[in-house]
Amino acid sequence: MASPTWKLLRDAGAFETLGELFPDMLSSHAFLEDVGISPALLPPFGGPLPAASWWRAVCRTVDQGRFAGITLGDLVTAAAALFPGHEGLTALAGPAGHGAPAGLRVLCLMAAPLDEARLRLGAEQRVIQDAAARSAGRLTVTVHPAVRISDLLPRLRTARPHLVHFAGHGTDDGRLLLEDDTGTSAPVPVRALAAALALSAPLVCVVLNSCWSGAYADGLLDCADTVVGTRGALDDAAALVFAEGFYGSLAHSTAVDRACDAARAALALAGHAPDEVHQCSRRSRAA
Repeated sequence: MASPTWKLLRDAGAFETLGELFPDMLSSHAFLEDVGISPALLPPFGGPLPAASWWRAVCRTVDQGRFAGITLGDLVTAAAALFPGHEGLTALAGPAGHGAPAGLRVLCLMAAPLDEARLRLGAEQRVIQDAAARSAGRLTVTVHPAVRISDLLPRLRTARPHLVHFAGHGTDDGRLLLEDDTGTSAPVPVRALAAALALSAPLVCVVLNSCWSGAYADGLLDCADTVVGTRGALDDAAALVFAEGFYGSLAHSTAVDRACDAARAALALAGHAPDEVHQCSRRSRAA
């Protein structure tokens, strides 16, 4: 679905709606920062104007392209994700308002510490980027190899992802292995990862293409609609088959549920056990 126009939002009463949902400076600025818009570049909130008038000016500024890569559709979709029971926002967002934007920004975080077994992360990166190349704009992929703990927050802020993909090693006690400044293992507990990802919430999906990640994937469901993990050890062959099935589906449709099903089917066809290797956990957003 194409991004709604400023006129469409005006005629639909969207400015009044946004003013009701985000009636003060604190809630408005926090929402815009999560979308990727700096409130410092907008008119001051408050004064004699009602909140609806301020949102009218905000939407006009976004519509004029002042914030590169951010459209009115992104604004409406993000608001609809926070208020899924709101009929007006859902109608404006269209199918994208039900958990998947019309185009997905994918942030790939890849780590292969020197003191761990070698992984074919370059092949996995190629699979994902090839899917993006044939997606007709449905997927925009940003890849960061050799990710360090200190890289997480700035990468999330810059990419403003809908989907975060981690490729690398996981431990059976619930940690992902990033890299330190020397290229050796730097473990990140799932709680710390959840706190970092929460700053980019609500995410459409988090993919943990690493060993034993399914055991602690539920810890990320507060910041993502869907979390994909593995129940045991994961070899390179299965990781690549999963990536091909999952992102191959997303290249044609941004429906994450369908992509999970496609990945399971690809695993089964390749001789892997789909129910044992990958699982998808879903959190339903209550109205």
